[in-house]
Amino acid sequence: MREDLELLRGALDIHLHAGPSVFPRLMDAVEAAEGAEAAGMRGILFKHHHLPTVDRAYLTHRVVPGVEVYGGITLNYAVGGLNPFAVDAALRLGAKIVWMPSVDALNHRRHFGELGKYGSRLDYRKPRFYEDFEGITIYAEDGGLDPRLRPILDSIAEADAVLATSHLSVEESMDLVEEALRRGVRKIVVTHIFFPTAALSIRQQRWMAERGALLELCYSSLSPAWKCTSIHRVVEAVREVGAEHYILSSDLGQVNNPPPAEGLRLYIRLLLEHGISPKEVRRMVKENPEELLGLTAGT
Repeated sequence: MREDLELLRGALDIHLHAGPSVFPRLMDAVEAAEGAEAAGMRGILFKHHHLPTVDRAYLTHRVVPGVEVYGGITLNYAVGGLNPFAVDAALRLGAKIVWMPSVDALNHRRHFGELGKYGSRLDYRKPRFYEDFEGITIYAEDGGLDPRLRPILDSIAEADAVLATSHLSVEESMDLVEEALRRGVRKIVVTHIFFPTAALSIRQQRWMAERGALLELCYSSLSPAWKCTSIHRVVEAVREVGAEHYILSSDLGQVNNPPPAEGLRLYIRLLLEHGISPKEVRRMVKENPEELLGLTAGT
């Protein structure tokens, strides 16, 4: 079998988007799971900007039992922002990842000029009351951390779930990582590290890695539709910091991008062609995600 196809078998994509969504999506959740199953992947994890995805993961797996399907929650305005009650409910229902705010983050607004969407790149007719909100940050008015973070982080630690930085700024992400570690969180993902909202330098990536966080490389940041980085920068980072500190995800599901499973295959192929070894790719696309989700290693 071709090497990229072989490495895709058993892989886990822990960051993809599917319908229903307020944003236009390439496929619904069942179709995304069917695509992963057809590629021989072990599992997928849905991210949604507005709703928890635990229930859709459960129902999708009932329809497509040949692939593992997981869910999480993103702390945007639709779930109450930094809402410890929403986090507690999601974790009790089996959420694997708690993402900090994405499209409703104050830092997102700084980069895209608005909350709730991505300008003309990923659009929908958002309600006018968005104009009354500044965006969500992890900082309180006095400059310290928002006190609601404490019960959120404690719940994540107790559930041994994953904390993901999402669209927070690099400064916010660093402060969050330090506080999360103090409160016993053991699994942290620094989300799409080459995306404009949280583009990390090599030095900052190394800082995160030294604290045990995994750095997420997403194909969407390489795709022609977004093109936030280059494969050369990605390879340089992996070489400098080490493949053991990274995970590969697609962050796909947009109508102007390839299907998630195909995007992940493309990423694998590009990495192989630029000198990343099959062993390193397997670590990033299979072994690290398995450890992150607390799964027994697959074949």
